[in-house]
Amino acid sequence: MYRTGDRARYGADGNLEFLGRVDQQVKVRGYRIELGEIEVALSRHPAVREAVVLARQDVPGEKRLASYIVASRQPAPTTAELREFLLETLPEYMVPWAFVELEAFPVTTNGKLDRAALPAPKTPATAAGEAFVAPRNELERAIAGIWCEVLQVEHVGVNDNFFESGGSSLLIVKLHTRLKEGLGRDVPVMELFRHTTIDALARKLAEEGEAVPAAEETAGRRARTRQESLRQLREARAGRRGRAV
Repeated sequence: MYRTGDRARYGADGNLEFLGRVDQQVKVRGYRIELGEIEVALSRHPAVREAVVLARQDVPGEKRLASYIVASRQPAPTTAELREFLLETLPEYMVPWAFVELEAFPVTTNGKLDRAALPAPKTPATAAGEAFVAPRNELERAIAGIWCEVLQVEHVGVNDNFFESGGSSLLIVKLHTRLKEGLGRDVPVMELFRHTTIDALARKLAEEGEAVPAAEETAGRRARTRQESLRQLREARAGRRGRAV
């Protein structure tokens, strides 16, 4: 099925071949997204002079939105500020995972924007000048452990950004579930979009003043859950063997 704006051609065998879009519409994680709509929303920020958004696939099989801005003043807005600004008018799946500041956009010999020359966003592991800060207290260590599980990484620093570390809208929903299971804290998903570092999230949770389970208690709960799952699996297998006899 083709939609308005799709570009296609007839092949020699009479079949239609899809070539892409005549506009900037892309499909990311099942959502059809108009990149120009994100660019317009981003350009409304008072500190953004120009904005470009791409759907990049720097990791095989992982297409993600990346935005590039030319700031109208210094200091330029931070990733957290831009993400929160976009969340006021756009759904979560349309908010880019990375925001890259450039002095000017690359252009072709004809003076047009050269999208292919826009650099790949840097991750915290490759960004220069950023010192790693390990979790400093029990709450930060508990959150870091859940982050590592969700992002499937070995370690994270308290100043690492969830989205720049490989997170996505889908993974933040998983993070919400794991925080509720591991810490007993039902943190609204919107708050996770606003507090995208372990430091910021830990401060937010500490300000709410609710008790946080000790690390030993959290680990014990996970162990009990695993044991219960294994017990149910053994019982199910024993039941199948009994029916077979």
